[in-house]
Amino acid sequence: MEDQIRSEVLKTIPYGFYITGVIGTDGEANGFTTCWVSQVSFEPQQVILAVNKAQHTHELIESGGVFSLNFLDTSQEELARKFTQTLEHENGTIGGSPYTPGEATGAPLFDETFAHLECRVVGSMEAGDHTVYLGEVIAANLERPADILTDLDTPMEYGG
Repeated sequence: MEDQIRSEVLKTIPYGFYITGVIGTDGEANGFTTCWVSQVSFEPQQVILAVNKAQHTHELIESGGVFSLNFLDTSQEELARKFTQTLEHENGTIGGSPYTPGEATGAPLFDETFAHLECRVVGSMEAGDHTVYLGEVIAANLERPADILTDLDTPMEYGG
C-alpha cells in the first residue's frame, strides 16, 4: 500500500513534455518524448534530462554526447504520443516529422515544435533504471511564442 501511495504522490509533480532529439556518432538521428527535464544552473546554463537505460536513444546519447530539447505546445498531445513509439527515420524525417540538424550539435530540431535547446552532455549519473544527463545549453531558438504542453493538459503520465 505504501508503494502505491508513493507512486500517486510522485505523479502529482508537474512536468512539461518535450521531444528529445539525439544523434549518435554514426549519424543516426532519433527522437523520443520526455518529461523528466529541469534547469539546474544559471551560469553556465544547464539542464538535466533523465533517459531510460532500456531505450535505444540512451545508446545514441551515450555515443553522441549531445541532445536537443524540442518544446511541445498545448495543442501537440498527438505529437507527444507519436514519439513514445519506435519510429522510422526516412527522407529527413523521423516518423514523418521533419527536422533540421542543429548547427551547434547536429541533434534534430523538429520543425513542428515552438522552441529548441541544443545541449552538450557534460556529466551523467546513474539513477536506477534511468541515466540523468547534465547538459550545457549551447544554443537556443524560439520559433513562436506558446505555452508548453504539461501533464496537467493531458492524461499522459510518466511517473510514480
